[in-house]
Amino acid sequence: MVRISKQRERRQVSRRRHKKPTSKTGALKDNLPKGYKPHANAVEGDLAKTMFVPKMG
Repeated sequence: MVRISKQRERRQVSRRRHKKPTSKTGALKDNLPKGYKPHANAVEGDLAKTMFVPKMG
């Protein structure tokens, strides 16, 4: 192992720079009046009243 002088040791250390606090990031909540995204039923006709097939994806 090689000895390193104190001055050289200090030069090798990367100092942390202080950053200003930023505003919050992330996903925004959807503004949905019904609380969900309405979509058309996949089945049409008389079966549509009794049967519900959810939209996938």
